[in-house]
Amino acid sequence: MKTKALMREVQKLVRADQQSYYPATQLVDWLSTAKDNDLWRINACLVAEELAVDRSRLLATFLRLVRDGVLDLNWDFHCTACNALAGSHRHLSEATAGNHCALCGTDFRNDLSRNVEVTFSPCARLYSFDRGFPEQKTREMVRTYEEKKMLPMPAVFVSGMDCLHVPLFREMFETETLSLRESLSISQVCIMFTDIKGSTALYDRLGDSAAYGLVRDHFDVLFRKVAENGGVVVKTIGDSVMASFLRPADGVAAAMTIQEAFEAFNKRENLRNEIIVKVGLHAGSTIMVNLNNRLDYFGQVVNMAARIQGTAEGGEIIISKSIRRDPGAVQRMRGRVRGLTRRLQTLKGISGTQETYRLEFGQSALRQPLTETRRVKRTS
Repeated sequence: MKTKALMREVQKLVRADQQSYYPATQLVDWLSTAKDNDLWRINACLVAEELAVDRSRLLATFLRLVRDGVLDLNWDFHCTACNALAGSHRHLSEATAGNHCALCGTDFRNDLSRNVEVTFSPCARLYSFDRGFPEQKTREMVRTYEEKKMLPMPAVFVSGMDCLHVPLFREMFETETLSLRESLSISQVCIMFTDIKGSTALYDRLGDSAAYGLVRDHFDVLFRKVAENGGVVVKTIGDSVMASFLRPADGVAAAMTIQEAFEAFNKRENLRNEIIVKVGLHAGSTIMVNLNNRLDYFGQVVNMAARIQGTAEGGEIIISKSIRRDPGAVQRMRGRVRGLTRRLQTLKGISGTQETYRLEFGQSALRQPLTETRRVKRTS
């Protein structure tokens, strides 16, 4: 059995920590019958469907197996014209902003949301593909292109952005980043910024040590709620937090649960609203870059999200027009948001007048439809 060494390594890890390697039994059983074709650029989404298990948990397991030296992670770059595999790297540091497709001759820019696929392969010390198998896969790709001038993309796959929004990825592979001169496009991401109202006064009232402890507790709450809603924390800036989400709906859900969590936190700790958070959200296209040797976002979407957060008062959530128009975000707000205050604002460093919306949410929202309540004009 070719997969014997691979199975033995997985079984050893499972015995040590069965909870982390989900779904342990099904995964070992799948490996016992896997052939070269199954293990060549493993699509975690398709394996999850085959095993009828949770996709995100299986992806987290695969990332653990990469960390443990059982699997290799591949960043696969597909041609945006014909879908051929135009390039593949084991590390993001080897990736470039664009690629050239040798099959159709197209030069294209890579987009982490669309044409960058994350796949997995068994490491060479535990599994050897049959001699000539990689070359056979290349010949198959060329033959399909010559016949149809197009290769099929999987119906479902782990995109680069999917992988980067698994909290475990940032925890386990924090040094995995782009080279300093490269960037990768992102067609859609939701950016959140948060800040504590009156943090300077908080330090003045409580003293540095007590205030810092409170701010750390605030980070714990924020990080947990971001992760629970499918987001990842990108960085902290003082007592502010920048987070990202794949979908605006997840960002809106996180923002509402964050405000509810801090209301409960202040009551529980009897803090008289010492921790009052301001939240801003915006979504759109941007680029991913290497800033301070960590993956970060760069561009006007980030600037806009930060400026929108800067217009919020304590306890408020302010969203952009792009969030307001997203069907998934609107659906998440129904039943929790009783109204939206539309505001026309001039934001520093951003041309033109911008539409933003303040969410009005609470228990009474359960009995009211989602409506826009009034319009005001502000300059910030």
